Amino acid sequence: MNYQKNNRIYRPALLLLGLLSCGFTWGTPAKDPCVEAGEAVQEITRLSSADERLEAEKKVEKLCAGGGAAHYLKGLALEAAQRKEEAVEEYRTAVKQEPKLAEAHGRLGLLLFEKGAREEASVELFEASKSKADPAYARALGDIFQAAQLYALALSQYQQALPQSGNDAKLRVGMARGYLGLGDRAKARDLLVEALRLDPASLSARLELAEIYQGDKRYQEALEQLRQAGTAHPGDRDIHFRLARLLDLMGEAKLADAQYRQAGMERASSPEDHMKKAALYQQGTAFLKAAREYQALLLKQPDAPGVREKLGDALLAAGHDGEAIAAYGEALRRKEGSSAVLYNLGTLYERKGDLDQAMRNFSEAIRLDPENGDARRRLADIHSVRGDSDAAIAQYRELVSRHGDNPLSYYKLARLYEQDRKYSEAIAAYAKAIELDKDSEVAHQGIARLYLKRKQPEEAEKHLVEVLRLDPKHAEARELLISLYVKARRYDDTVKLLKTSAELNPESANDQYRLGVIYAFRGINDGAREQYQKALALKPDHARALNALGKLYLRIGEKEKAREALAAARKADPDLLEPVELLSKLDLKKQQKKQEYRKHHAKKTKGKKVSKEHKGKSKKKKGRR
Repeated sequence: MNYQKNNRIYRPALLLLGLLSCGFTWGTPAKDPCVEAGEAVQEITRLSSADERLEAEKKVEKLCAGGGAAHYLKGLALEAAQRKEEAVEEYRTAVKQEPKLAEAHGRLGLLLFEKGAREEASVELFEASKSKADPAYARALGDIFQAAQLYALALSQYQQALPQSGNDAKLRVGMARGYLGLGDRAKARDLLVEALRLDPASLSARLELAEIYQGDKRYQEALEQLRQAGTAHPGDRDIHFRLARLLDLMGEAKLADAQYRQAGMERASSPEDHMKKAALYQQGTAFLKAAREYQALLLKQPDAPGVREKLGDALLAAGHDGEAIAAYGEALRRKEGSSAVLYNLGTLYERKGDLDQAMRNFSEAIRLDPENGDARRRLADIHSVRGDSDAAIAQYRELVSRHGDNPLSYYKLARLYEQDRKYSEAIAAYAKAIELDKDSEVAHQGIARLYLKRKQPEEAEKHLVEVLRLDPKHAEARELLISLYVKARRYDDTVKLLKTSAELNPESANDQYRLGVIYAFRGINDGAREQYQKALALKPDHARALNALGKLYLRIGEKEKAREALAAARKADPDLLEPVELLSKLDLKKQQKKQEYRKHHAKKTKGKKVSKEHKGKSKKKKGRR
């Protein structure tokens, strides 16, 4: 290794590192036609009139026919024609070319949500909502968060959509489910009553309201809601099953039997039958049906041991968090608790955001079973979130002492040590994580970061190379390695890294430009020019590439080409000082040459005049003689 033992960095290497480390300024030309095109479609939506869209299309065609705005308008047309897959692709292209098109992000997000691609949809909808408040975006984000059981986030989005959704019963049902998830049954009930006022035919509102009434032991009101639902939907087996379960609870066995038959189910005659059916439902992931069997069993045998834990598990798997908490809580009250019950309760409270309750349950789960690594890990993570690093470290140290074969535990312990600035302990924990899993990209990255901090570049390099082996496109690892190689003046290695980066990212103007920088630094002029031109083909107003090309032309003596490139760089980024300085020098030299030429020309002219005057005097003298 040729790393310098001291901290001295040679000026040329420092200059090169600066060039390679800085990106480039996109610039804001006075009248960029593609920017104008984007502005022209900012107010164009699916609700815009045909005349407004036609006018926008004409303007965009004239300004920037292949830009993001054009793709956005094409996407709108395709979506209107119900060609949604093609519309998605057009919107994708639009936001790639023009990231500031909020409506394109929004339409893309809504279509992806409709397709079921919720995670990707949430990214696009969030991007759209940053620039443009739209109840449709908020509503969709609320549904996405609701599905992920992030109830508080879901409610915050629904609240944003509420002012412009005054008569929307479905929104009230969504909000009610959010409040149910947070355990606020009263607010949920009020919202469902409001939803039914707005839309008496809302089946989901009736069923949710009946469930709340039943949970509050207001059986007649629950029965009324279910009967109304059954009248409107006589063939719905789920409604008949709900009625059967409620009638069983009310002691109306014969009426319940009739409802079970209409639900297409043979009524289980014994607790054992209920248990068998519940087990079969759970095997087929029909968790809600399994929960119903456990509930039916408990109607007949309220003291059946262990059933409430199974009921809680089924409800948890079905996403009915509030009911699962109630089932687990009842199990604990009946002294049927276990470490698993307490861990699940802790998880549910953590999901609700009640961290105090979560910690109490995780701690009790660990007390009952010190080997419960999941509970210990969750407790440590909450301590970490709350800034109690000592408590978090203590839990993870206990965790690795009991379950020392888990690389993730060592990685998390290393992160905690690092946050606490205990770097030696952090390095040891990262090393153990790597020993257990040599392909742990995050552990290699973490230990490399610490070796750099402790001025140990040779050790850092080994791990950064491993990160790139695992993920060739890992930008941070590549940048750190480039920095190391430049400081050590290992330019061949630097070239290899930059070449690979340019090949992996052929659409990145910056990667092409940076490869050109290292070529220019090493005097490979043809290679540098080729890379700068590649960068400019991808991004014609790449100010730094234009500036670098201008400097290259100056070096090889092509001054007019240099002037042209530098002028373009100044236009692309008026804040970039170097092209201004170089152009001033070029103008100054040109002015000096003109002055020198004029002086030289004046001397020659003066010499000729003197010569003519001398000849004239000679002739006069001869005449006198």
